[in-house]
Amino acid sequence: MGLSIKTCYTVKIQKQLDATQDKTTEKLNIARKRAVDSRLMRQTSLICLEALKFCVSVISEEWDTIMGVESKLRKRLIDTLVHRTKTAVPKYPEFDLKFPKMPGYTRRAIIADAFGMVKSYRSNHKNWKETPPMERGAEPTLGIPSRYELTFYDQERKMSCLADSQIGLKLYNGKTWNWYYFQIRPSDAKQISRLSKTRKMLSPIVDKVRGRYQIRFTFEEIRELVQDEDKLAYRVLAVDLGINAAASWCVMEADGTVHAKGVIHLPCEEDRLNHMINRKRMYQQAGKKSHCAYRWIREANRQLSIQTTKALMDVAVLYSVDCIVFEHLDSKGKIRGRRYRERIHLWRKNDVQHRVELQAHRMGMRLSHVCAWGTSKYALDGSGVVDRHSIYHYEHGRKVYNYSLCMFQNGKIYNCDLSAAQNIGARFFLREYQLLGIEGLPATPQRTLCTLRILVSNGLPVAA
Repeated sequence: MGLSIKTCYTVKIQKQLDATQDKTTEKLNIARKRAVDSRLMRQTSLICLEALKFCVSVISEEWDTIMGVESKLRKRLIDTLVHRTKTAVPKYPEFDLKFPKMPGYTRRAIIADAFGMVKSYRSNHKNWKETPPMERGAEPTLGIPSRYELTFYDQERKMSCLADSQIGLKLYNGKTWNWYYFQIRPSDAKQISRLSKTRKMLSPIVDKVRGRYQIRFTFEEIRELVQDEDKLAYRVLAVDLGINAAASWCVMEADGTVHAKGVIHLPCEEDRLNHMINRKRMYQQAGKKSHCAYRWIREANRQLSIQTTKALMDVAVLYSVDCIVFEHLDSKGKIRGRRYRERIHLWRKNDVQHRVELQAHRMGMRLSHVCAWGTSKYALDGSGVVDRHSIYHYEHGRKVYNYSLCMFQNGKIYNCDLSAAQNIGARFFLREYQLLGIEGLPATPQRTLCTLRILVSNGLPVAA
């Protein structure tokens, strides 16, 4: 069974179309274009919310009966309690009277949501009753949402007009359910068509952001990852994310062999981000308020993380790695320092790791994390703690330290981030050796590349 990967693509609705569809050609005969009717979306959401509340009340009353049947038949039983069919008369016919001609996919989805809400409430309430009175908190309540998310299932959307940048949705106008058509951008329509060819499109969702309606499409794909039984046979890409440089990396195997290493510098993106930060400071010093300055910073920072991800994946594909190893970075607590404090606040380390994880899984690669303690503090050759205040130069009579370089205790000058990247790769394999029962390893902060090479040189196997 492969890994399920889901990606999201959001499309803004441009116009609502007053049109009818030709049954033979499936082309739209457009009468006019106008703004999106908010009442349609609001009325559809309200009637779905009322149906959800009705189903919640029915499930609460018939809970014992519902739980008395098999799990796979429970939702079908709830459907027969509220909806009339050719062979069954509902016990609660008010549902069909209050919500006539509701699409079947929507009705069944509402029943599934209501059943999950009631089941969760009863489970929480049971745990609350079993908790001693001195330890229990407030009594759980049945949480009903204030709005219902509009989801359009298979028979409630029309994608046949997608080539003309048009989408049909089934909405409630206050009296009945009808088809309504909307215009999207041609570039978005081409992207949806391209993604649908290689991935499975799930049910789209319509939501409102900053006064404008948009459709959120989700696509699912199944990928097979590399084997997980023998991790000592991996070729890993160890990555150290940083502030001075976007990332430092090395390609390593279980015997400590480093096939390649390097530092990723993105001068255009980094200079752009620094320029936007300085521009924002100018606004602040002048006493001006400008929201666009913060928007510039966010966009420059986002582009920096995107380009970092692209550069890392290019290296991973070039050397055919099996696993990408990151540090487990925890940024809790007070951020110290003056020069890099704002850059640390803006550091999108988690965003880079999430983007790399998505792309790596698409390539069949795995992702792993190791403890970050001491990766930059200790030298890769095992000589001990590095000195990061020995490399400096003078500017206007002041010392300016180069934190990208460090000096080992044996006098060697080396790139600090590259040393950390090689220690990260070594810790991945040392952890696997420890799981095999190897004893006598030093504590985690002192585990370096030298530790791995000494361990392998003593005759330990590099793969099972």
